[in-house]
Amino acid sequence: MAQDNTAPDTKTISPERYAQLGVLIVEDTQYMANLLRGILSGLGVRNITSVRSGEEALGALMRGKVDLAIMDDLEPPLDGLSVVRAIRTADESELSTIPVIYVTEQRERGAIIAARDAGVTEILSKPFSAQQLTTRIETVLTRPRAIVRSAEFTGPDRRRRDGKAPVKRREADRKS
Repeated sequence: MAQDNTAPDTKTISPERYAQLGVLIVEDTQYMANLLRGILSGLGVRNITSVRSGEEALGALMRGKVDLAIMDDLEPPLDGLSVVRAIRTADESELSTIPVIYVTEQRERGAIIAARDAGVTEILSKPFSAQQLTTRIETVLTRPRAIVRSAEFTGPDRRRRDGKAPVKRREADRKS
């Protein structure tokens, strides 16, 4: 059986939707924040807010229209996963359901499990390509997952219910 080696179609989101999207970048290094901003601007995103700490992130989430958060690991005292947990356990349903793409240098299995258990929607390992970020954005916007609330976990449903395996996304990761 031949494998399909074509890149996934990343044009599933209309330019109009990108233009209306509110994105919060939470990144403590100016270089990476500028890189993320550049990729988002290239997609047509007009409403981009950048902050450098977990405290600023929580304030920006409470003040502005945020449809998507791109979260770095961050440094303590309020690291990236602590911010994600605060988002997921927020009383405001609009805040608790925001998709979070977690950008990290950590690739160990334990770190990935910790991010999943904190409630991140998608994980993106550094270094990454613009295509990989775009694919994650497309995934969280076109295949939203319900937020599950239990005593042990609050976050996106880990089961993908539309019958589509994430094969294309992972193939795109390997091509970069």
